[in-house]
Amino acid sequence: MRTFKFIIAISVVASLSLFSTSCKSGGKDNIVIGMRKTAEHFPKITNVIAQMDIVSPLRTFMVDEPALIVVRLTNQGEKRLIIYEWKMVDDYNVRMYVTPWADGQPVPPPEKWICLKPEIKNPRLMTIDLGPTNSTIVEKRIDFKKDVIKGTLEKPQTFLVYAELNLESIDLKTTATKVTILP
Repeated sequence: MRTFKFIIAISVVASLSLFSTSCKSGGKDNIVIGMRKTAEHFPKITNVIAQMDIVSPLRTFMVDEPALIVVRLTNQGEKRLIIYEWKMVDDYNVRMYVTPWADGQPVPPPEKWICLKPEIKNPRLMTIDLGPTNSTIVEKRIDFKKDVIKGTLEKPQTFLVYAELNLESIDLKTTATKVTILP
């Protein structure tokens, strides 16, 4: 009987010491009972075989209405592409770049492009899991009158537009696409 009580006492002490070392609360790690509440930085995803394209059916828009740009992210690899920092509001995951352009001109240098970053109000995260050949669509609206032209438009104006992921763990962007804005 004495040996039985001794074994029980040792197992209780061992359990309590194991439990107390595995649980942390708050602190600078922001860990609660072994789970991370938020992540400050997301590591780069290596060996990404993916592509971003602008797949908007319309490329001509009126200046008074926001232009709808449809962006597709496709996993072209043989493995799953899992992005842990994908924001629940799809619009927050992509930023747009716009510059005036005319046919025959060279593509303007990076400092001439206007970056339209989304205003992130509540960056709730989720995980997006794209299997091989799967894709996701993000719809972006650009208000050319307010954000780009900032004045009146008297004749049709051509712009180059491209999209880039607004994420830390993966760097992808589309090729530049021509859009026309009508007065």
